[in-house]
Amino acid sequence: MDAFVFLKGLPAVLGRRLLRLPLGGSVPHRRRSDEGRDREATGRAQRRVKDYASLTPARIGQLIERDATVRSAVNDQDVRLIRLIVILHNAVTVIVLLVCAALVGLGIWLIARPEPLSIVPRPPTAARGWTDLALTDLDAVKIEWDAKGATESVSVFLENVDTSSRTAKKAVLADVRSVTFSADELHDVANNRKYRGKNRVRTVVEWSGQAVRSDVAEIFVGIKYRLMIGGTLITPQGSRSINTLVATIDDSTEQMPRDYCFAVDFAGWSRSGSALVAPLKSCNSKSEVASPFLQQVEWNRQPGLVLNEPLPDRPIARLCIAAPQRPDNDC
Repeated sequence: MDAFVFLKGLPAVLGRRLLRLPLGGSVPHRRRSDEGRDREATGRAQRRVKDYASLTPARIGQLIERDATVRSAVNDQDVRLIRLIVILHNAVTVIVLLVCAALVGLGIWLIARPEPLSIVPRPPTAARGWTDLALTDLDAVKIEWDAKGATESVSVFLENVDTSSRTAKKAVLADVRSVTFSADELHDVANNRKYRGKNRVRTVVEWSGQAVRSDVAEIFVGIKYRLMIGGTLITPQGSRSINTLVATIDDSTEQMPRDYCFAVDFAGWSRSGSALVAPLKSCNSKSEVASPFLQQVEWNRQPGLVLNEPLPDRPIARLCIAAPQRPDNDC
């Protein structure tokens, strides 16, 4: 017999045994008075059975231990079986309570825990925010991203999608939301060095075993135009002062067209306070330029260069002046 089936029928058995009623059959030759007493006893037995039917296994075990009448109605095997059922019932109750507590704790943790970190990176842009110029490898590049959720440390770098080359990683907190790569660092991924060439680069952000990538941005090969004032030309006949104007890629004319020529305007202020604009033309094959206007320049005010020709190179042109009078130049 299954233990729980036995326990389910135990209250009825106890009620019948306590009242000393036969479990089945009939007694012959009863008198009517005896039949009335039997019906009354049967009614009491049914009421007692209803009382015992609501007992739990633990309460039945306690009843057997405390009530001698009940104890006499069951044998030793019944007692052992009831005790085993009580132990199993208590174990199941404890397990249920533990599971409920674990579920409650899990629910509280899910509600209270911070939202997992999520990041949406943006393509590289020029740090100076030029609108009329293309992004070149001569510019500092700003990397930005949107972040929400838990604050974690992230690693940020640039990746060339064609060559898979990468810059060094920069570790910052996710809520910083931006880092800057210098032009020197950018050269690690600007593998194409040809004249008017470009490199396709994207932002990569890594954290906790995850990595997200931005859309691709085109970074062009920049051309640097330098007006170098106060140089010295040494020849077998002697030395003299020289001013040169040259266009380079990576400080060299090797990647530039051999017959490359261009025109710029020197813009500054004269010592009399008026604007000074002087046109200059040069070729890489012959870079010396005449500049008689230099004696009129007020060097305490920042001069500059503007590229006039060739027009297609204007967006990728970066111009500077190197002069003894301007030791803070960025050439």
